[in-house]
Parts: sequence; structure tokens; C-alpha cells
Amino acid sequence: MVVTLADDVDAERRFEEEKARIEARYREVLKSSVEFEKRIRDRWRHKNREKNGRIAGLEARIAELESELITLKTDPEEDAVADRGTKERKLVTLMVNDMGMVDTKETEMVKMEEEVHGLSDEELDRMLASRLDLPYPVDAEVMDRSLARVEEPERLSQSEGYTGAPDMSHEPRPDERTPGES
Repeated sequence: MVVTLADDVDAERRFEEEKARIEARYREVLKSSVEFEKRIRDRWRHKNREKNGRIAGLEARIAELESELITLKTDPEEDAVADRGTKERKLVTLMVNDMGMVDTKETEMVKMEEEVHGLSDEELDRMLASRLDLPYPVDAEVMDRSLARVEEPERLSQSEGYTGAPDMSHEPRPDERTPGES
């Protein structure tokens, strides 16, 4: 086989064309790869911004809930460990509510209060836990929170007790009037 100079030039030209074609293809692949990486980075940055926005929103909500919790915990009636008198009043209230005795007579109330007052501290706590559906022994903070939710009727929370006297803060009703009154 005879190789001529023309064949060498032709082979060199084909080699240069192939080299140029491969370099052009390499530049296209490289450009495409760079664009792909850029899209991935941009998508990652966008998702990261969204995630950071959600995190900031959640952190704000947590701060709000924590401040509400602090506000709730600063309720003096709930924070203070209930003293014996408070526990006794709350137990009497629960007993009255459980028995459905809205208009309890003074003598019955005095009897209930005496019975409750006669309980030992442990018996009082057991009875309150039972009435409040709490396991015994009860954590003092849990007991205080539960007792703070027991609403005492005005009549039960009066510290002076009951006088038994009729309410004279208004004019008597017609059926309460004596025959000589008009």
C-alpha cells in the first residue's frame, strides 16, 4: 500500500474535523451539564427558602404558644399551691355539684363543711383526686390546676358563711308580701 502526501493531508483534515466535532459535542455536553447543575441549585435554593419560611412561621407560633403558656401559668389561683381552706371549699363545691343540690340549706352546708373539715390532709387529697378523676397520689401542680377549674358558686365561696336571713335587697314579690302591704 502506497501512502501519498495527499492521503496524509486528507487524513489530517479528517482528524481535525473529527477533533472539532468532538470538541463541539464536549462543549454542548458541558454547557448542558452546567445548566442542569444551575437548575438543581436554583430549585434547591427555592425549596430551602420555602423551608426556612415555614421554620420561621413555626418558630413564631412556638413563641406565641410559649407566651400563652406563661400567661396561663401566671394565673395566681392556679400557681399557688392550694391551701387546706381552698381544698375544703372546692371539695364542698364538688359534693354539692355531684348531688345536684343547688339550693342547699344552711344546716346541710354546715354539716358538709364540718365533715370535710374533719378529714385528714391525706383523706382530703384522696377525696379530691377521686372527685376530679385524678390518680392518687396527685402531683401538687396537677391538683392545683384541676382545682383552679372548679368554679365555686357565689354562695359557697363566701367566707362569712350563711346567715339564713332573707334577701332584702329588693322589694318583696307579691307572694312574699304580708296581707296588709300593697
